[in-house]
Amino acid sequence: MNLASPELNALNTNLAASLLAHSVDLVLVIDQSGMIERVIDGSKPIHSKTQSLLGKKWIDTVAIDSQPKVNALLKTTTNSEEQNWRQVNQEMGDSSSIPIQFSTLFFEKQNKLIAIGKDLSSLSTLQQKLVQSQQEIERDYASLHAIENRYLQLFNSIDQAYLIIDSMTLKILEVNKSAGFLVGDLKKIQGKLFTNLFPAKDHIAIQEYLAGSKSGIMQSSIHTTLENLKEDVEISSVLLREGNHNICLATIKPKASGIQIGNASDQSVLVSQAVEDFQDGFIICSANGVILTANNAFLTMSQSTQKDNILGKSFELWLGRTSIDLKIILGTVREHGVIKDYATTITTDDGSSPLNVAISATHFNAGKLSAVAIGIHQLSKTAREPASKSDSLGKNAKELTQLVGKVPLKQIVTETTDIIEKLCILAALDLTMSNRASAAELLGLSRQGLYIKMRRFGIVDSNASDDLDS
Repeated sequence: MNLASPELNALNTNLAASLLAHSVDLVLVIDQSGMIERVIDGSKPIHSKTQSLLGKKWIDTVAIDSQPKVNALLKTTTNSEEQNWRQVNQEMGDSSSIPIQFSTLFFEKQNKLIAIGKDLSSLSTLQQKLVQSQQEIERDYASLHAIENRYLQLFNSIDQAYLIIDSMTLKILEVNKSAGFLVGDLKKIQGKLFTNLFPAKDHIAIQEYLAGSKSGIMQSSIHTTLENLKEDVEISSVLLREGNHNICLATIKPKASGIQIGNASDQSVLVSQAVEDFQDGFIICSANGVILTANNAFLTMSQSTQKDNILGKSFELWLGRTSIDLKIILGTVREHGVIKDYATTITTDDGSSPLNVAISATHFNAGKLSAVAIGIHQLSKTAREPASKSDSLGKNAKELTQLVGKVPLKQIVTETTDIIEKLCILAALDLTMSNRASAAELLGLSRQGLYIKMRRFGIVDSNASDDLDS
């Protein structure tokens, strides 16, 4: 309906108001002062107290937040001007309020306004139901989140290694912390094929075993070997249902007797307590670097609030050079059986400054399972580099300053760069125990690029093989 049409405007205001009342829910006839002269209900009255608005200024009968909107509606001054629809909270005589969408039309001959309104109560009710539904969804989500947290705590507190596997794709969906002792970093194996944890020759047998488990066939465990640790294990599986979806709960158990995954090694109480209260940090990792246990000193160093935040996670998360440091530590231990006084930093969970530490580690076997014991000694803040390096740098710097005035500045800068580059290479080799592959990674160079620079500075024989680290 075009409210500003000339045909409608030519009518008497009372007649026009009566006609409009048949297509809307409420009509107000308003004089030039803003006073309500007449109230006409639609075919179905929206409220029993609508007639109480008679003789009152329209702006005084609405909520405070709606008064600016009414002011705008009252400014309709020409018979060709139609106001936009505006939502107004119209107050009735019994202190109730009804949301009404109003527009106004000016009748020039009678110098009056007609305000026509559509009741929005049903829409408001729907909006309230929507808000209530949203709040109910949020409550359900919070309840579901709490249930999930309880499930994770229970799942990760079990000593046995459990993996949840998609029965269709055989991909790993979830892994508990105890499984980290056997299969490595938990985050890295999620989404991988379960069969890839074992030798290729056993894949078909494992797939057939899981297929039988999926069919509900009762069967004994299957024997295989973990690919990464070369450990003999037993696999068992049971079928679980999640609605229309089936999953397999697989268990991996070492065949070595007397070993309980996730528990401390079989030590005396005295030794265990001494390690727990020792001032240096001490952790035990799997051969993949997954933390199996840690003492209180390491919790203090890492600023972790509880052990559950550490156990089952890779040690590289707290190392200053992350995977580079871990690769050097585990590689040296694997090759030589021990590493001593490896200098690096330990990062903290609270974001404070990293701690300078010296790490020593050794390899040991718990039955048939391999593990690494790591001691972490915090260095004094005043600890410095060996005097020979600083003396060498000072000597070179002194020699360079003596060149001022004798050679161009550009040449001095070039020689300074060479000195710094050589010292950085020496420092990287020192940090990595002369492991050139790790030193190249630490410096952000390729192996070939590092060898070229080493020959240039006389650090290695120019006739040495390019594959010294292989």
